[in-house]
Amino acid sequence: MKSPLRKTALVVAAAGAALGLAAAPSSAASTNWAVGPGSPETVTATTGHASLGVNGIDMTCTYADAEAVLASATGNPVKIGDINSANFGRTGEPCTSILGNVTATTTTPWTLWAYGDYDPATGTTPGYIDNIKARVSVATCAFDVTGTAHGTYKSGGAGTPGKLTIHATATELTVANPTSGCSGLVAAGDHPTFDAVYDVVVKGTSNGATVVGS
Repeated sequence: MKSPLRKTALVVAAAGAALGLAAAPSSAASTNWAVGPGSPETVTATTGHASLGVNGIDMTCTYADAEAVLASATGNPVKIGDINSANFGRTGEPCTSILGNVTATTTTPWTLWAYGDYDPATGTTPGYIDNIKARVSVATCAFDVTGTAHGTYKSGGAGTPGKLTIHATATELTVANPTSGCSGLVAAGDHPTFDAVYDVVVKGTSNGATVVGS
């Protein structure tokens, strides 16, 4: 890939549904995390904006979705579910860039963890998504994105989706296995950022799932 590609915007997304990241504090007290309305609970997540950035290049998708199975658990940190599918773009609404369409092929499951202090005033649970794996392709460039992404989940209710906010900062995600077409644009060891806010509902309904710590 030629050096002018530095000035282009790729498009991609790597992420999906459930709870955020950061190195969990080992000293955190054990917490009972209750998933509702049932456990296990299958949830779906959608967003109209997901953004990946690397080396000053911003990449966006106007559609992304994911499906996960959540389950109540005790611990801090503790695994509370798996993301079993994560998709970026869809028929008629692909991820795009100045170079053309961008694709992101994910390898799942990704794991969902809760950790830290639950905020009962806002119904917000902090956590992270681990084991993220995606292959991003645009024009003659393709590369892997792997790692962890942190964020928060705000519980929803009847007719109100939950809100999963993902904010992966530098060093949490890492580029690997770039093709020769990525020269001058993306290199192994680079650290992308990723940002998205997903609406999360119990599968087949408009009701947001809940995650409550006590």
